[in-house]
Amino acid sequence: MFKILPMILSFALILLAGCGALQNQEKEDVAGQMVGASLEGKVLNKQEQQSQLVEAFKVLDERMKKMVVTAKEGGKEAIEFLASDLFLKANDSSMRGDSHTAAYLYKQLLELKPNDYYVKKKYAVELIRLGSLVEAKLVLGDILKETNFNEETLGLILGGVHTALNETDEAQVVYKNVLKVHPSSEEACVFLAKSYTLEKKYSKAHSLLKGCAKKDSKPIFTYYQAKVYLRQKKTKAAENLLRITLKQDPSYYQAAMALGLMQEEKENVKGAVEIYEAFLKGNPRSFPVLSRMVQVLFANEMFEKVLPYAELLSSLDQSDLNLRVRLGILYTDAKMFDKAIGVFKEILAAVPTSDKVLYYLGSLYQQTSNFEKALDSFNKINEESSLYVDSSMQIAQILQSLVQANDKEWSEKYKDFLTQRGGSVEALKIEFQMMLATYFEGLKEYPRAIASIEKVRHQGDYSEGHDYYLASLYEKVNDFRKARSIVQEILEKNPKNAHALNFLGYSMLENNEDLEKAYSLIRKAIELKPNDGYIRDSLGWYYYKTGQVDKALKELERAFELVESDVVIAKHLAIIYKDLKKYDKAKKFFVEALKNCKLESERRDVLKELGGLQDIRLPASSSSP
Repeated sequence: MFKILPMILSFALILLAGCGALQNQEKEDVAGQMVGASLEGKVLNKQEQQSQLVEAFKVLDERMKKMVVTAKEGGKEAIEFLASDLFLKANDSSMRGDSHTAAYLYKQLLELKPNDYYVKKKYAVELIRLGSLVEAKLVLGDILKETNFNEETLGLILGGVHTALNETDEAQVVYKNVLKVHPSSEEACVFLAKSYTLEKKYSKAHSLLKGCAKKDSKPIFTYYQAKVYLRQKKTKAAENLLRITLKQDPSYYQAAMALGLMQEEKENVKGAVEIYEAFLKGNPRSFPVLSRMVQVLFANEMFEKVLPYAELLSSLDQSDLNLRVRLGILYTDAKMFDKAIGVFKEILAAVPTSDKVLYYLGSLYQQTSNFEKALDSFNKINEESSLYVDSSMQIAQILQSLVQANDKEWSEKYKDFLTQRGGSVEALKIEFQMMLATYFEGLKEYPRAIASIEKVRHQGDYSEGHDYYLASLYEKVNDFRKARSIVQEILEKNPKNAHALNFLGYSMLENNEDLEKAYSLIRKAIELKPNDGYIRDSLGWYYYKTGQVDKALKELERAFELVESDVVIAKHLAIIYKDLKKYDKAKKFFVEALKNCKLESERRDVLKELGGLQDIRLPASSSSP
């Protein structure tokens, strides 16, 4: 019923434009009724609209039948005129995919020419497209009886219709009749064998296929015998016949696919890959096998092997964007960045707003240090995308790198981006304020760094770690009371917080306040976390401050083993070795400290503390910007 409207419109056009059997007034009546139904449909509910459409269809159907009757009464010339017009309209409807209208018109045409074999075929095809299989079966049956199964294709179609209707016996009769008239019909032979197999009449199926093979030794018959054996779960027999099929025709991809899938079912991935690989050596552009090979290699993470096959498959089907994305990722993993960028640019041309492709491109440009193009790609990702937050983080990190290379050119852009994007996206607010704080800390603008963090304190995912950082900044402006009050709040919530105890103890050490209380706090922290390198460093620094150099060195070396990347631990070791006049060791840890400096302020502090050591070659990463 839902297809009635397009049918009505088509009929109206036919009745109004094509056929001269109606008078002008009648045409106007039809048009008026169509317009009325259409207009009313805009304001009526669904049920009322449907009723209006059904009534309109009845009106048009009556007009059409009247035209057919009038043509018959008018004789041969009138019949030919109307038949010709109906055929053109039906054919046009069929080409446009409007099978409802096409079938209706062919049916009317058969009223004029009931014995037209060609029109019957066209009518049957449209009925099948509509799913009207019972009607199609009757029409096809009549044609085949009249022509004594002269047309093989129609017989195969009728057999397929019977099969779809679960009329197995009738389908088998049809295929047998086709084989009588067309003994070399491989399709009829195969379809009949399939039908026997579904009924578990395996002997009949084998006998039929062997008989067909004697008449014509095509690989299709051997292949389907193998399929029958597979249904019987006789895998060895099936495998032998599949290999014979490939000997008969080395390009018969169905046999290679079946052999490979048999190995896959046994979880013998290596065996399946070997089969596909051997076949592709002789048939490199076989799309089904190539596609399966790529799927198997991807599924089993055999990425090194998959690349050449994925390249070829992608060249054969450039419309498969998912494959091209995977190919781009493969190029990226292989560090073939230019090829990866080329692939993603091609994909982007097809889907210019794809957030994933823009993200991949941005990441590739970032890896190849093409930062401005990376920024352009990441900036194109829409704020509604699930990748928006992550892409914003990438932009911030790129700008951070650019600031380190050229502060004058990029610092304002960096600060503006962190402020604006962090202010508009809740998930970025804390992270971006922390990045601003780090930036200001690097410039030793500690009050601005503190202000950045205070803006987001107690919001969202603000954590203890952020509080430690804030406390350390307060210490740098000598506001020890505020720093310790922040850490004390942490201890009030959890008196056994080792890091908070360590922070307070180390703060007292650095300010030479009550060293014994500082030691007590650090010892408590050590008892709670004996393998924490940062706390071990604090203990070592206590020993150094109290003149216990041997103990200090032992603790600091252990701390360095636990956290080799920490600037402060390396700096402490360098200081002790310098005091011990072990200058080679001092130089070693001096370099380690400089290597791990992330902020210019850290670097300056290290240089200040360790001034006086001569002839030290600085690592390239620690050179002045």
